[in-house]
Amino acid sequence: MPLADPADPFSAVTHAAPYDYYRRLADGPPLRFDAALDCWLATGAAGVRAVLAHPACRVRPQGLGVPHNLAGTPCGAIFAELVRMNDGERHAVPKQVLVRALGQVDVVRLQAQTLRLASDRVPVGAAQLNEAIFQLPLFAMADLLGFAPAQWPALAAWTRAFVACLSPLSNGEQLAGAQEAADALLQGFGHLLREGSARPGSLLASIVTETDAMGSGLPANLVGLLSQTCDATAGLLGNAVVALRTQPELLVQLRATPERWPAMLREVSRFDPSIHNTRRYTVQDVEFDDVRVPAGQMIVVVLASASHAELGFGHGRHVCPGQSIAQAIVAACLQAWADGLEGMPLAWRSLPSLNARIPVFTQGENA
Repeated sequence: MPLADPADPFSAVTHAAPYDYYRRLADGPPLRFDAALDCWLATGAAGVRAVLAHPACRVRPQGLGVPHNLAGTPCGAIFAELVRMNDGERHAVPKQVLVRALGQVDVVRLQAQTLRLASDRVPVGAAQLNEAIFQLPLFAMADLLGFAPAQWPALAAWTRAFVACLSPLSNGEQLAGAQEAADALLQGFGHLLREGSARPGSLLASIVTETDAMGSGLPANLVGLLSQTCDATAGLLGNAVVALRTQPELLVQLRATPERWPAMLREVSRFDPSIHNTRRYTVQDVEFDDVRVPAGQMIVVVLASASHAELGFGHGRHVCPGQSIAQAIVAACLQAWADGLEGMPLAWRSLPSLNARIPVFTQGENA
């Protein structure tokens, strides 16, 4: 019996088969008002590109740089400085610093180092796989930043706790844990910066050379590098595992021609992306192809409806600068784990989320 369509773009994120629904969204108007959700939807490549590129469509509502529930908290202090969560002149230079630093990362070396890390941590069973798809990318990023291996487990645990503050689905206990984790992460980076102990040649060392340009937001944006690695990279890694399980011929091809791993991951990012939607807020009246959106409106940008256009990592000034880093980490993990995953009985569903598609695995086989 065919599955019913998702009710809206938010329920589509965790729906078992949402992509026909997304294709129908893409076939409709690029920009439309959804009365049931009381917001605008930008769909298809044209709608997504137009909204992400428009200077009056901002990441945060005007006058609300920090969500009300985070104001005055350690999480709020980080949120206020994150270049990916804010627009405007104060965040422009720090963003350029981070983009330059990420662009200088040697992804070949990163992939080789991650392959060694992942080969020592091959998951056995679904429970270990669920842990590994989050933990290994965070270990790789912590190593890239210059942290000692003994620090990686704590950094990974704090980061996973911290990202709860970014989800409207988090409960009070999770939000309290996020505040404690935010404090711990800020203290960890603060210690490294005060002691000047960033490893020469590390990503952190290259960012620290521009400390003045980063300003007071440096520790928060270092936390941001870990938090950005968390859900999005876990989603890419988990969805790639699903692709290998549902298309067994892929693994045969990749073993024969390992240079095809980047192309395979680009296809996963297009057709089963980890981030399905994002939001923008109009700070003035804007017009797209004769459709007028008043100031003060929320637009849900349905990235997954434009997957054929490779917009899963954003577009224009909002494109993710860590795309090649994420793909190198994921490719290394999959190469290290491929043999073990091939014979592992796995079923999966999606973790609850309004924007990120991350599989959670159980022992068994999907119907």
